[in-house]
Amino acid sequence: MSNTEIPGASPWFGESLDDILGDVREILESGQLVNGKHIVDFEARTAAMANTPYAAGVNSGGTALELALLALGVEGKEVIVPTQTFIASANAVTRAGGRPVFADVEKDTLCLDPADVERRIGPTTCGVMIVHMFGLVPPSVLEIKNLCARHGLFLIEDAAHAHGASRDGLMAGGIGDAGCFSFFATKVVTTGEGGAVTTSQKELHDRVLSLRNHGRNAGSEEYGLPGNNFRLSEIQAALGWRQLALLERILDHRNLLAKIYRDGLAGHSLIATLPEFPGGRHAYWRFPAYLADHVDRRGFQRGMWERHRIRITWMYEPLCHRQPVSRTGSGKSPPSLPVAEQCIDRLVCLPTHMAVSPDDAQRVVAAIKNELGRTAN
Repeated sequence: MSNTEIPGASPWFGESLDDILGDVREILESGQLVNGKHIVDFEARTAAMANTPYAAGVNSGGTALELALLALGVEGKEVIVPTQTFIASANAVTRAGGRPVFADVEKDTLCLDPADVERRIGPTTCGVMIVHMFGLVPPSVLEIKNLCARHGLFLIEDAAHAHGASRDGLMAGGIGDAGCFSFFATKVVTTGEGGAVTTSQKELHDRVLSLRNHGRNAGSEEYGLPGNNFRLSEIQAALGWRQLALLERILDHRNLLAKIYRDGLAGHSLIATLPEFPGGRHAYWRFPAYLADHVDRRGFQRGMWERHRIRITWMYEPLCHRQPVSRTGSGKSPPSLPVAEQCIDRLVCLPTHMAVSPDDAQRVVAAIKNELGRTAN
């Protein structure tokens, strides 16, 4: 069996690499390093991916969240956020002047639990942020959308993992008031560093455009908002739109790997895959699974790398509500979020990127069975 290393994530440009190199040369020779035709193409393709009329490219996924929250107005208010997410989701609320209130997740989706969201709505709650964890737009997103409508709250989608994902014909990034994508190096589609805000609301879009450009009013030399430079460069935008042109192929590949993992691990007593949900398309940024309680997760991770050269990961630990930044100045103990706390202890993620071939995926399955067999013995 091959000992070729399989990393947890790897960027991929495919046959578009020569075109990208040509784009970079053209950009450098033109001197138009920002605000050129490539950002226009990138934003058009991003809007089409989310099925929204508007998209604004920015310099990171965290910036996308922060600008969307600033545009919606959260200062002095609370935003409900899942604890099972990257810290950028919560930090964006704080940086926009609000306070993140952490909620629990569903075991079967690792996404926000609507019942726990409703319990945490208070007099200063202004919105909810749902994270499409690992690229799944969960069925509960529609329940949460309706919940927000009943309570007069906005809904932000943190779609950092969910490029091209959907639920019941609705595209990730086009379900809530704003969708926020990351194009970081490890994401389904990458610009190296980068992000985007998608929306169907022109006023929100215009505020994001202003905030990303030092707060400048459109078509004016006046500055009406306290913004900064959060722009995406032309070279990054060229990387992004070239990759977005290949998105269908990328998603087909990731879903094929997921099927190999699901079929190959079905019925195993020491590892369980998450259920499938018909009516949507999963982006599979990673493939999540749960180890049995008594399996030594770090030992399993170490064995997968040392004996098989396969990188196994998990996200995100510590959970947000247990991070020091979330407790600073609060004087309170972290809340009890039992589902997320139990899930994170058992979670592992299998690689689904374009550098993993179907044969590699079969090798991952065989290696997992080998390592878990050692546990059983």
